Amino acid sequence: MTRDRRLLGRLVSFAALLFVAAGAHAQDLYTWNLAVLGGVGGSFDVKPGSNFGNASYQLDLSRNTELATQVGVRLGHLSLDRKAFGSLSNAGLSYATVAGEYRFQETYYQSGVFLGLGAYRLTGTDASGAKPSKTAIGGSVGFTGEFQLRRWLGLLVEVSGHYVDLKEAHIYGMAHGGLVVHF
Repeated sequence: MTRDRRLLGRLVSFAALLFVAAGAHAQDLYTWNLAVLGGVGGSFDVKPGSNFGNASYQLDLSRNTELATQVGVRLGHLSLDRKAFGSLSNAGLSYATVAGEYRFQETYYQSGVFLGLGAYRLTGTDASGAKPSKTAIGGSVGFTGEFQLRRWLGLLVEVSGHYVDLKEAHIYGMAHGGLVVHF
């Protein structure tokens, strides 16, 4: 009787080890991701100022929630045409978005797609010299690609589109690239 209990205990322990090992293998080796990106962007639907050579930067902080799934915050700024962006000059678009991202393992990189909501603030100088600021809620969609350089470091590229209900322009597009650190 005690021999059967010991055998049953060993089998249960062995099965538990198999399940724990399988679960540990299925998870990523890190929990958090921090990326610093630079890029270009602009607006599709503004006259004048429809220029996609405008400088931008973005900071990403995301958390792995499940295997190949992340939830993250993107903070960024897009410097718009200095001469004219609609009725504004020296315009800029600052944003903070929260997005869910799904990742797919490719042969030598990871690709991803994200969808999010955020707050966008358009600033600039109008014809009277005043500096109006408009804030609106908007949405973003984009695609990412990460090329692993080290286990904890990668090269991240991102292309995104943003829809915001602002008077000057509604649709913005951006392309970013930079480094991502996993910890």
